[in-house]
Amino acid sequence: VFFVDCVVLWHRRSTSRSWCRALTVKMDDRDIDTAKQQVQGQMAAQYIQEVMQKVTEKCFKLCITRPGAKLDDSEKVCLAKCMDRYLDAMQVVSQTWAARAKQQAGLQAGALGDGGFQ
Repeated sequence: VFFVDCVVLWHRRSTSRSWCRALTVKMDDRDIDTAKQQVQGQMAAQYIQEVMQKVTEKCFKLCITRPGAKLDDSEKVCLAKCMDRYLDAMQVVSQTWAARAKQQAGLQAGALGDGGFQ
């Protein structure tokens, strides 16, 4: 059961308990999966924005020595290399994290398959 609209309206009206119940919607597994995918997509987009913000800040501080109307050639090269290194490092970290999470899930599945605790 999905209560988001209900919760928002609950705080706005003190006598909306029965009205709130009428707004609840039963979600089937497909609807739940769709909602999860939408949230995951939004979280991924937010993560990408945060990474790009960090890259921009760090590389700007490192490479831009004399802010002006144009970047000189050395600043352009520095920014390109900085971004490449940062994104490569992020990729290594992400792959390592995913491998460890997969390994941990396998260990937990193995423990459950053996009867759990002994």
